[in-house]
Amino acid sequence: MDTKLNMKTLLTLPILILIVFTHPLAFACTAFMASDSDTVLVGNNEDYNIPHTRMWFIPAKSGQYGRVYFGYDCWYIGGGMNDQGLFFDILLTETLEIKSSKEKPIFKGDIFDKFMAECATVKEVLDLFDSYHLEQMSNFQLLVVDRTGDSVIIERDHTIRKTGSYQVVTNFLQSQVGENRQPCEWYKGGCNRYQTAKRMLKDRRAVSVEYFREILEATHQNTLGTRTLYSNIYDLKNGLIYLYYLHNFENEVIINLNEELKKGSHYYEIPTLYGKKITFGKKQYVHHSPAFKISYPKHYKVVKPELNEVFRVRHSAGGIPNLSVSIDDKPQGIPLRDIGEKFYLPEMKKKVAKVKIISNIQTKLKDGTPANEVQFELMTIDNRLVKILVLSTYHNDNLIYAATQSLAFPGTLREYLYSLRFD
Repeated sequence: MDTKLNMKTLLTLPILILIVFTHPLAFACTAFMASDSDTVLVGNNEDYNIPHTRMWFIPAKSGQYGRVYFGYDCWYIGGGMNDQGLFFDILLTETLEIKSSKEKPIFKGDIFDKFMAECATVKEVLDLFDSYHLEQMSNFQLLVVDRTGDSVIIERDHTIRKTGSYQVVTNFLQSQVGENRQPCEWYKGGCNRYQTAKRMLKDRRAVSVEYFREILEATHQNTLGTRTLYSNIYDLKNGLIYLYYLHNFENEVIINLNEELKKGSHYYEIPTLYGKKITFGKKQYVHHSPAFKISYPKHYKVVKPELNEVFRVRHSAGGIPNLSVSIDDKPQGIPLRDIGEKFYLPEMKKKVAKVKIISNIQTKLKDGTPANEVQFELMTIDNRLVKILVLSTYHNDNLIYAATQSLAFPGTLREYLYSLRFD
């Protein structure tokens, strides 16, 4: 087998991540904000049909603010807040060509994480966006709010600034659909939710968590195709988040962002905060020569293996996270403990400029077979940080390794790597 060719399989998908990110997971959502002299609140319902929801925390470091994101088990971001009181939410819309910024450079990387890490105000976000062609926003828009009460809807070619004390956004483009055309043709339900939230904010009693909870309840969804998976109320001045699960607004979890960031980098499965046990269904792949088995998450999709891979699955929402198993010739003279540094790393460096080993652990499979676990971080050609976890073992004259690629916390799939066993 050609080991140099095989190493390309570890790199193929990260190079294509930008394609995946043009389709954010935010199918049909409602977001709104209101402020007075003392309070700035934002509410949002996250509506979709993938039940595996998470939130994760990234502590501050030199030149970057601490932040929390809400999203899914594929680590796609739906929205979040940083420790400066800056909020954003992503909302799907009809697809339109972006014209106004076409002559500007395309931002390479995750522009959401960049502005949440580096911006504290709406103005700073708009200044950042003004420097780039927003190609990746062709089918969604953003609501961005800061702790001063400044608020803007960013619709790629258009921005809509808040003019009163509140602002509402759902799944249609307000620059394309005037008040006299609502409910609009594209995604009628989005217009209905928009009108409900706008009417309630116009008639509001006060800017309060209690009243925002009523608006979230009035605009939540629960249909066969989509339902409200979680809801948030963000208190931007105090760094608090009021979280609700599956549109049950009687059961509230309050998150103090600064206190959570002190715990370091970590995440929660949102259902577990409400006493729900997380169990992902499993399937099994069976290989006959050499004979081995490995489990994978049931909601992952089996796709065509690449090069020396014999098996590959990916998250149903996109290309990453993924899990693969490859079979190669056993490299001569390389102990298993050195497989990461002396075998994988040199080949990776031929394809990407920035790659490093984060950890290297001698370990065993569940059946006692000696193994080695290596975690890599690499920067893709579109400036995205990808984490790769590789579990390797020698079996007769073969090097067999199971690998997973993820945008964050690759250890969430570690149990599947260690389900590898030989018959």
